[in-house]
Amino acid sequence: MSFDIKKMNKLPPEARFFDVNTIWYFPNRWVVQMLYATPITPNQITFLSLVFGLLSAGFYVSGRSDALVWGALFLYGKVFLDNVDGNLARVRGSSSRFGRFLDSLADFLVTVLVYIGISFYLVQTTGDAKFWFLGLFGLLVCFMQSTFFVFYLVSYTSLVGSYDKNRIDESITEEDQAAAEGDGSLKWDLRLQTLFVWVYGWQDRLVEQLDFLSRKIARVRETDEALKKWYGDRCFLTAISPLCLCTNNVMLAIFSLLGQVELFLILLITMMNFYWVGLLVLKISRNQNSVSE
Repeated sequence: MSFDIKKMNKLPPEARFFDVNTIWYFPNRWVVQMLYATPITPNQITFLSLVFGLLSAGFYVSGRSDALVWGALFLYGKVFLDNVDGNLARVRGSSSRFGRFLDSLADFLVTVLVYIGISFYLVQTTGDAKFWFLGLFGLLVCFMQSTFFVFYLVSYTSLVGSYDKNRIDESITEEDQAAAEGDGSLKWDLRLQTLFVWVYGWQDRLVEQLDFLSRKIARVRETDEALKKWYGDRCFLTAISPLCLCTNNVMLAIFSLLGQVELFLILLITMMNFYWVGLLVLKISRNQNSVSE
């Protein structure tokens, strides 16, 4: 089967929107093409991205004079590989729920360790313990912002019907359990799904409740047409795409190279929170105006 670059995208051409995150990893199309005919699997790439992420966290806590530089370089390497694995799986037609959960759990582990790492770095270099609070609060904010973006992205891909490996609600269903009982190869899928729900479930529920409240305020009717308009807003998706974990990590890497990790955390907690809340308020307001008209 020949290499088809169009399959890298989760969305068909007519349904795509501009995703800011594509700026950071545009060269991966050539890497995916080079890997396409090799025996290297997407899950192996995921494991390699995990190693890069662990090395990044390790450098942040190493105490080296160039800790921020190496932490940043390996963090970007993790981001780059984290997009190669999914693209490689899609062009090969080998996307799986196992790979979906493995990738997300690796992201969770690396993100937690990297934020602990930068908190440790700030405390060690300044002697001020308040940076533990700043760093860990930044971690919480990072997860909530990325979950906010993922919720609307998955809602959109579900609406378009182009990608079925992600669900809006990843809670384990009777169908999931029955499938694992009937097919032994799916037992690991179920184990990873269980772990995924444990670490991400609280975030998903909060964003889902926020969306529900927003739709009520915006007076969105529970009809297919109204929900399609609410979740099919590609301008909104473009606007919130900088909230993705990918952009968060790239910005952390850039600010690390500039020696401004503290500034990164302050901007993340303040400016980026005002940014996404403002966009949601604007989305509600626009929908209210369209309903009243």
